[in-house]
Amino acid sequence: MKFALMAAALVSVALPKATLSEPSLKTAHNPPELVDSTQYGYSQAVSVPASARTIYVAGQVGQTVEGPNDFESQVDRSFANLMVALKAAGGAPENIVRITLLIKDYDPEKLAYIGKKRREVFGDSPPASVLIPVTRLYIDEVNFEISAVAVTR
Repeated sequence: MKFALMAAALVSVALPKATLSEPSLKTAHNPPELVDSTQYGYSQAVSVPASARTIYVAGQVGQTVEGPNDFESQVDRSFANLMVALKAAGGAPENIVRITLLIKDYDPEKLAYIGKKRREVFGDSPPASVLIPVTRLYIDEVNFEISAVAVTR
């Protein structure tokens, strides 16, 4: 259970709100014919130039031995873990172009919290997003997982 101990240590990691210190490599596309997904913290499509360096971040979870392990706490730690992995690869929140979210026992309250968290983390630069409800993740105690694709120069 090495992952659980590491996740617990990351509880205090502050998530930076997306701020663009240099021109973004990504361009968000939110056509008026589609719902305004930015209110939920994601874009309908994102494009990047062929010259961009791609970072693939594996699924990150937030379950910990010490707890708490409620859904919101796991989401917060999962996002924190994502940022740690992304930073290690030379990326930042504003570089993320797509996230995939796996939610155990999905319901509208969980969706509302995910929307709030995406807006908090990504601000005015939301990535494309896929949300997949699941009945179980790799162990019963895990309620949420997030993976990402980012681009840098």
